[in-house]
Amino acid sequence: MKKISIVFLLALLQSIVVIAQDSTKTNILVVDSGLHFTRYTNLPINNLPLKFIDKQLNNVRHVNKINRIEDMFYQQLSTEGSAHKPLMFIMPELNFFSYQPNVYDALIFTKENIKFYNVYKPYSQLSYSNTLGSSRYFSVVHAQNVFKNLQIGFEYNVNYSDGKFDKSQVMNQFFNATARYKNRNETYEGYLGFIRNRAMQLENGGLKSDSSFEVQEYSSLTAYPVNINSAYSKWKSIDGFLSQKISFGRHIKENNFLKNISIVHDLSYFSNSRIYNDQNPLEGYYQNVYFDTISTNDSLATQRIQNIISIRNNKLIPFSIGIKHDYILFYDTLNTERSSNFTPFFEIGVLTKKFNINFNAEYVLSNSRYNNDFQIGGNIAYKDLYANVKLMNKSVDYFFTHYSSNNFIWSNNFKKTEIFNANIGYEFKEYFKLNIGYYALNNLVWINKNLQPQQSSTTTNIIKATFLHNFKLGMFNFNGVISLQKLSTMEAIRLPFFQTKQSIFINFKMFGKKLDTQIGVDLRYNTLYQAETYIASMGAFAQQNQIKIGNYLFADIFAQVKLERVKLFVTITHPYAGQFGYNYYQSPHYPSENMNFRFGVSWMFFD
Repeated sequence: MKKISIVFLLALLQSIVVIAQDSTKTNILVVDSGLHFTRYTNLPINNLPLKFIDKQLNNVRHVNKINRIEDMFYQQLSTEGSAHKPLMFIMPELNFFSYQPNVYDALIFTKENIKFYNVYKPYSQLSYSNTLGSSRYFSVVHAQNVFKNLQIGFEYNVNYSDGKFDKSQVMNQFFNATARYKNRNETYEGYLGFIRNRAMQLENGGLKSDSSFEVQEYSSLTAYPVNINSAYSKWKSIDGFLSQKISFGRHIKENNFLKNISIVHDLSYFSNSRIYNDQNPLEGYYQNVYFDTISTNDSLATQRIQNIISIRNNKLIPFSIGIKHDYILFYDTLNTERSSNFTPFFEIGVLTKKFNINFNAEYVLSNSRYNNDFQIGGNIAYKDLYANVKLMNKSVDYFFTHYSSNNFIWSNNFKKTEIFNANIGYEFKEYFKLNIGYYALNNLVWINKNLQPQQSSTTTNIIKATFLHNFKLGMFNFNGVISLQKLSTMEAIRLPFFQTKQSIFINFKMFGKKLDTQIGVDLRYNTLYQAETYIASMGAFAQQNQIKIGNYLFADIFAQVKLERVKLFVTITHPYAGQFGYNYYQSPHYPSENMNFRFGVSWMFFD
């Protein structure tokens, strides 16, 4: 029995493979302060290059990740850290399984955004931020090399916010720990990771009367009546994985084909759940769409075990061929669904210094409705110009097919969603990136205004253009992203036509160029659109036809400095709130908070 337990533990520790480029002998960057900054790598399964730990000043003020300059926009609720949703269509993953739509996408840790470290010296970073309204952020990062070839790291983020409106408190905690090992002759690599996310918020259902807010009936934001009297939701997930790569032919001369062949094995376990507890609900919530006068305690969950084994080559003719196995379990108060999916996949291409091309495909064999799901695609790139296409047939998420709670019950047999996507883009160094994309979407499913799933009978065509820029003119900096989205129909998806995030600031150094300083303004804007409304008891966004939000410019004034290892910032958020009316809504029934003052510090340590 003891031997069986040890074997099982070793197999479990084996499950998180990720192929990454190793840190080279030039893994130390010496900056003008004399400090040693070291490198980290993202999950190697994407074969991403090593990166230097962020020594720049630009993002220290953006404790709310939703506001960072990147190619994504989000619809939020009133309180930072609460539920949100993307405002651009995102290609789903073929083998992604979760009971409910992810309403914390920008905040949580995932296998794709955690870091594996290879540090020159033990490294730590502490960050703290607060506002006058008691919105507190705290983060701690630590990494060190336990042995020469074994590196460990962890990151812990906390966001507690009392919220300016009644019953809008947020209590979020996100944690990950990683370990990375490579033997001396580089024939073995192992990556171990553990992720724990927890997002908890009081649910108030938004303001009971938008008109009372727009005429400023009350002098305090906490005085405005809300739709739910006493409720909270808790979203949590656990993700554990082990990735291993065994390479062959390291002793053979460099140009031998076998030198680049490796076997990769990934094993991962994922579990997530959402609890909604309503102790004293109000009647007539959301314009009498449904009535709830009894205490509610709903619990929904997903469990998944994934095994992947593949053979890979990463050089002139890169290829990967393998098979995935997913065992998925969904359950709620009434329903249980078990699925066992086998997914053969392959990818092959040609890689040179200026030109690369590849083709990839996946196909699902299953004992359930996921059978015959597939995706095929291709990519081509020449220098800084690229293009790609992808075709996907994917089963509708379980949330839309079977759902049972105190408030909602449905059972549907929907057709598979069909998605075609093509992109062309150009990236010029660090200065700008332009991408133009086209989507043809069939059989989309959404939550309609009656709070029931509905499947589209027409094709939704989307043309999307995104432009990221980072320009400098002397001490003046212009950093931002602009997006245009044209939809052929608003039946299934509601998105603003135009949206942008911009940072305009001056950058200068003082005291012998030791104090790096930035002073400027952050701007956010989107055009009017019929935004989806957040249904707290469902933990999802649903369509509505009465309210349009947008056409309001949000601005934050900031100053931030870096001296040696320390970064400091102060920000005045939304300083002109109420000067041009009170129509600044983040989501229907969820106005933005008024002017606030935020300050923060981030301190790096190298022992």
